[in-house]
Amino acid sequence: MRTGIIGAMDEEIVLFLEAMEETKKTVKAGITYYQGKLESREVVLCKSGVGKVNAGVCTQILIDRFGVDQVIFTGVAGAVHPDLEIGDIVISTTCLQHDVDATALGFQPGEIPYAKIWEWQADPRLIELAMKSGEAIGDDVNIVKGKVLSGDQFIADRDKVRRLYERFDAYCTEMEGAAAAQVCTMNDVPFVIVRSMSDKADGSADVNFAEFTKLASRRSFEIVSSMLKHESPAAGAGVIVYSTAGCIECDMVKKLLTEQGIPFEVRDVMTSQQYRDEVEKFGFLGVPVTVVGGKAVKGFQPEELQALLDGLKK
Repeated sequence: MRTGIIGAMDEEIVLFLEAMEETKKTVKAGITYYQGKLESREVVLCKSGVGKVNAGVCTQILIDRFGVDQVIFTGVAGAVHPDLEIGDIVISTTCLQHDVDATALGFQPGEIPYAKIWEWQADPRLIELAMKSGEAIGDDVNIVKGKVLSGDQFIADRDKVRRLYERFDAYCTEMEGAAAAQVCTMNDVPFVIVRSMSDKADGSADVNFAEFTKLASRRSFEIVSSMLKHESPAAGAGVIVYSTAGCIECDMVKKLLTEQGIPFEVRDVMTSQQYRDEVEKFGFLGVPVTVVGGKAVKGFQPEELQALLDGLKK
């Protein structure tokens, strides 16, 4: 499985970059993408830049160009829920753009006109994995699940914070997550937002943000690294999916595995001659090829795949 990791600022990705191995750099649309491994997992790391447009462009490139199977947006945010303190962690349940306002036309606050969906649901498996990873970093860290708001505004006004909380029942606000969530949902790619509170968005943000961004970024890094560690091949069930970007049957296989909560490793045969050779050893020329314990299934064949996966439980 290849994971896309996005941060908006240098401070939010520097720890990931330092910890990555076998790093390869690619620049697309002015954004630098770092392909490599973290906790033995294939990852593509990037700094989107601040704001929803940057986040949306970045996420679509991760999906189209790099074929990521899931996206984690990480970094800092301003607390909106009154019970949150600086350093607390919010794991997204849903994401919404708070600055979309077509109420004069009869739409709800945050509703995108004529859209069927304007509040995007994070992946339940990734939510649970993030929660467990957050709880493991220490008893002094408060980690909660809740709605994440995004808007092209840096909130530093107590009255606006109160209105956002009352209107949307939100936990935190930032400037990118909902855009990434929308793109992921449109492409049927699982996502989750992991945000550490760097300020309380209460008028002291100009002081708090600079002072606590490093602490908040480190906590986000620890959680995401732990998520990857627990999804590593050594920690998983040894399921390998040989695939290529843009392959519909490949995506169907990965969706089946994801829905069953089965960890798996993705090996893109277009990126490595070794992977192509491995597929040929099973007697196949095309993809997808799903491998468990030396046994393989070619293509998307639900019954044969299920029989293969049932062997994991024995």
